[in-house]
Amino acid sequence: MKHYRIIGENNWFIRLLIPYVLIVILALSTGGMIYQQTLSLVGEEARNNNMHMLEQVRSTLDGRLAEIDTMVTQVANDPKLVQLQKIKEPFEHTNTFKLLAARKSLYNFSVSNTFILDYLVVYRNSDVVIAPSLLYKSDAFYELILNYDKLSYEQWHRVFFEENCCKRFLPAMQAIYKNKSRSIVTYSYPLGSSPIAAQGSVVVLIDNEQVNQLLKGLAADHNGWAYIADENGNVISSIGDYIEFDPNFLDNSSDFIPPSAQTNGNMITHIRSDENGWYYVLAQSPHIVLEKVDYIKRITISMAIVFLIMGMILAYLFTVRNSRKVSNVLENNLTLQEEIKNQEPFLLSSFIERLLNGDIVSGSMMESMMKHLHLPPHISFVATAIVHIHPMNGSEEHRLKDLDRLRVLLKGVHRSCKIASVHFYDAAEDTLVLLFMEHHADPNECVFKMERTFEMMTNLTASEPNVSVNIAVGGIYAMLIDVSRSYGEAKQALNYLNRQQQQGIKWFHELPDLSDTHYYPNEIENQLMNNAKAGNFDEVEMLLDNIYDENFRKRNVSPSIQKLLLYEMAGSLLKLKEQLSLEDEMHVHTLLHQMIDMDNTVEVFRFMRQRYTWISKQLLLRKKSRNVQLMENIQQYIQYHYGNPNLNLDTIADHVGISRVYLSKFFKEQTNTNFSDYLESLRMEKACAMLRETEITVSEITRQSGYSSTNTFSRAFKRIHGINPTMYRDNFSE
Repeated sequence: MKHYRIIGENNWFIRLLIPYVLIVILALSTGGMIYQQTLSLVGEEARNNNMHMLEQVRSTLDGRLAEIDTMVTQVANDPKLVQLQKIKEPFEHTNTFKLLAARKSLYNFSVSNTFILDYLVVYRNSDVVIAPSLLYKSDAFYELILNYDKLSYEQWHRVFFEENCCKRFLPAMQAIYKNKSRSIVTYSYPLGSSPIAAQGSVVVLIDNEQVNQLLKGLAADHNGWAYIADENGNVISSIGDYIEFDPNFLDNSSDFIPPSAQTNGNMITHIRSDENGWYYVLAQSPHIVLEKVDYIKRITISMAIVFLIMGMILAYLFTVRNSRKVSNVLENNLTLQEEIKNQEPFLLSSFIERLLNGDIVSGSMMESMMKHLHLPPHISFVATAIVHIHPMNGSEEHRLKDLDRLRVLLKGVHRSCKIASVHFYDAAEDTLVLLFMEHHADPNECVFKMERTFEMMTNLTASEPNVSVNIAVGGIYAMLIDVSRSYGEAKQALNYLNRQQQQGIKWFHELPDLSDTHYYPNEIENQLMNNAKAGNFDEVEMLLDNIYDENFRKRNVSPSIQKLLLYEMAGSLLKLKEQLSLEDEMHVHTLLHQMIDMDNTVEVFRFMRQRYTWISKQLLLRKKSRNVQLMENIQQYIQYHYGNPNLNLDTIADHVGISRVYLSKFFKEQTNTNFSDYLESLRMEKACAMLRETEITVSEITRQSGYSSTNTFSRAFKRIHGINPTMYRDNFSE
């Protein structure tokens, strides 16, 4: 009541409070303006980002579809495939041979587009389906190779064998293709140059999962969705629970449609392809976009509250200081004493922190602080313990709430069991430090109190689901100045529990003897670096497991020795970075800072393992890229020189600069066939084409195909095809 009387008797409080209230109002007004401006800018930024992402997806898909169109046009206009449209009895006379030859010719069309699962040619008159690796009648093909979940055989046959041939896309449907469940977008293109006269179609099976991968990068939140529709508004591919819009509505709307009942509360962004007229539509929940704005709003409100509180406190302090009445001075003294009393928990926490860190070395300073905090002056028993709390699952917000709740429960243990000699210190969100201090007490009784405290804590957390607690106890000493020593021993015990992946209570005196050396010999370092440079992922993992077992499980290595090991391993990483010219994504400097700031060396080692794994994978990718380039050079050389009778492994090895033995092994690994068989197959393919399409003599074909004599060529031809070259040419001329 005296405080209220002081404020009522003079107007200093109100006079000083008014300017601060005005400042708060000004700050709130400025914050409101910033909020509105930010809302507009963030909304515009979101629209631009969405439009940019949609344009990237559209550009990628247009490019892929253009590649497919180019390949399909080549297949549809291939004379060998077009002439088979007239065949009605595919398995009579030489028709079977023609079909087989046509199937083989499909291999000539290179397919490097990852969107394509396979491509087929269907013939109406003969009711046949051919592909590079198969030849079936339509019913057998539908039963054994490809069947759609939502199409019966009759419906499928009607679409591809009975209706008019035209260029069209079928929306994504689930299907069983070659005994695997797939989501497929089907593209049909008429065979030949005249769609009206076409009696067959080229059918491309497009992997809808590849299309969905593009869309998943757009709809990031769980309420978002996206779809692609053709020029008529038919949805080709989609993700999420989408709302299908009429094409006329999209054409008559701007690229950005704000949230409304028609959009189910989502923000809609859409574009249309200039290549094929397809629509690309993206929906995003507004709260994702406004998250940044809400953050600024919270900051503004928090600042306003802080300013208001500071203004009231300063106004009150100035009022008390400038008051001329003695009673105000007395009240100020009482207020100051009450404030000091309120600050005692914070002062005690600061005192414990300095004890743990070993910052107090003066006996007089220690006695003064203990007297001020009303602690007993003469301590004969001190010990520390670290309680580490592990919430097993849940979001970060729930995890923090659980940690706060558990810390409160654990701090209440000493009150429930009436132990007044334990003090708590919050070392981290998930870590409590317990400081036991006794004045003229029996050590055995003190140890009993500690054990009772730990038992109460473990019983308390045992009833908590998905929570585990580790308790590490340092040594027991008789002087308060040894608190930092006990704390260091407790950290060693906790580090040991983490390394061994154990749970429970661990006393420092229970630890095995410390090892003064770590395990990282030069030969292990060389093996680790060499295997990483070679991209041998499994070997690198095995070596790292061995290093971890030796230094973190089999040996009780002190944290300082463990950090020395980690510094040496970081040095190995820096050597690799310089030798391999790797970029800064290795984060080696970040790793070094972590080793300085973190006490958990197990976590640092885990990060070190990730860096070595990243290096191995990067170099493995480089190795694969070099192999692809080498194989392309070899195949190109063979294509240019297959007509040379002297072409062999030696000449190719000299050309590409590798040994003959390595070339033979490499060629076998890449093609699954040996070099001689591959060369003979290529020469026979070229010879067959010349026999069918030209009138040059067999002897000239022999020379151009790379054979040294006509007899050798004829024997090889008959061995492979069952007939001699002349008969083969006669069959085609008939």
